[in-house]
Amino acid sequence: MTRRYLVQFDSAKLPRIDTDFLISGAGSAGLSAATEASQHGDVLLITKTNAEQHNLPCTQWEITSTTNKNVAVDSHIQRTLKAGRELCNEIAVDVMVREGVNAPELMQSLTNQWKEGGNFPTHFTNPEKVQLIEQAFVIDFMTQGDRCYGVVALLDNVLHCIFAKATILASGGLGHIYQCTSNGTDSTGDGFAAAWRAGCDMIDMEFVQFCPTTLFLIEAPHLPISGKVREEGGILINSRGERFMRKYHEMEELAPGDLVSRAILNEMELTGMPCVYLDITHLSADFIRSRFTSIYQFCDQYGIDITTDVIPIRSGAHFMIGGVCTTLNTETTLRGLYACGEVACTGVHGASQLGNNPLLECIVFGTRAGSAAAEYTRSIQSGSYANVRICSDDASTPSQTTPPDIDISAAKETVQKMMWQHVGLVRSGEQLERMLDEFKSLKHNRYPQCLEGLEFQNMCDVASVTTEAALMRTESRGTHYREDFPEQDDLKWKKHIVLQREVPARTVASRTHEDAPYPRN
Repeated sequence: MTRRYLVQFDSAKLPRIDTDFLISGAGSAGLSAATEASQHGDVLLITKTNAEQHNLPCTQWEITSTTNKNVAVDSHIQRTLKAGRELCNEIAVDVMVREGVNAPELMQSLTNQWKEGGNFPTHFTNPEKVQLIEQAFVIDFMTQGDRCYGVVALLDNVLHCIFAKATILASGGLGHIYQCTSNGTDSTGDGFAAAWRAGCDMIDMEFVQFCPTTLFLIEAPHLPISGKVREEGGILINSRGERFMRKYHEMEELAPGDLVSRAILNEMELTGMPCVYLDITHLSADFIRSRFTSIYQFCDQYGIDITTDVIPIRSGAHFMIGGVCTTLNTETTLRGLYACGEVACTGVHGASQLGNNPLLECIVFGTRAGSAAAEYTRSIQSGSYANVRICSDDASTPSQTTPPDIDISAAKETVQKMMWQHVGLVRSGEQLERMLDEFKSLKHNRYPQCLEGLEFQNMCDVASVTTEAALMRTESRGTHYREDFPEQDDLKWKKHIVLQREVPARTVASRTHEDAPYPRN
């Protein structure tokens, strides 16, 4: 049985913070939500890391091309639906694209909020309404019945209970549960795991997008290198200097990203090398420096001149398509809890996301989350949360057992390796079943109640849910590839897998016309 709470607590005995809106995550989705919510009440914005670690400024340019006003909205919608392989929610896609027409301006506004580092709340419409707490680790959502009252979190390594009239989850991704990823080390799936334990519906968890080309250098962040580099003439070669994509697909380097990723993995296995190479040295040096300025500058820091040197790359987990099931207004199956950004599944991506739609989704649905949360708080009487007391079931009975003395870092690496090898680019039923048993056995153990120990338990929870969904979907579609079921099966699998803690898994039909992407309990 999955533990409901990772820590023992009693809100009456812990430091308490009260706010109107609690937002977990300070990326583009969290900032969008905070910008909207701050017009309606006090906002507490908490982030697991430091605010300046988020990469909004370097990604701002990407969204501009996605929502260029000269590009027909209908065309963008159709390209998004095609990429989603028959699993997109058409209404959600329409909302994202049409409401995202002004996304470049909104993104620029969010980027400007980071100009002064930790002082960024001063740039909000109502700066006096926003408080930022960094290095805050959300452990679990506090719930009674079907309502969320806030979170239990570690602030300065001390347990706190944060009560909020409305809570917005915008915690980002889970790429770090994989051995190879473009995500930062903080992306251990904490928000996904907390929502799962709280009883939220989790949907499409089998769909993990892998970036075909991430920089592979020792001691360097695994920067995702845009597919535009291949579109502009970049070619892929293996360690023998051989161009290899022509033997995998007639479109060569311009083949679908999931196929390119598998081709790269196969070439690494054939050559016994840890990477392949992206070569653009045949292009003009001036063109490279002007067209790929950010990539050029980043690689130059690590001694690679991409005008003359090939770029070592490999595929890596990049974006989680599935997540916490939400309505168009970002409602989850818990009252008072909203989700937006990568941790949420709004229905816009289907089985494979298009280009830079994730950024567009963050802004549009982050704003919607702030608005929906504000509407919800208006139904709550002032002071009604003041005397609420929430505790874990075992809060009055401290554990008498001592967690084993284990190497958490090594345990994390084991999970990452298993996910990469067996729940990654290529999957099979036999291996998925074995991995599911492995993760379930890990979850029965006790671990130290430190940050790293809590992260590890979150990784195990998310790995288990992702593996279960991957085992259920007996076909290949979008980012999900089963070597034992290599074809897309529309007759059987044009539908979604929904998982909920301690409840049998279910499937729901692909939705195209309803007001909400998926049915609620």
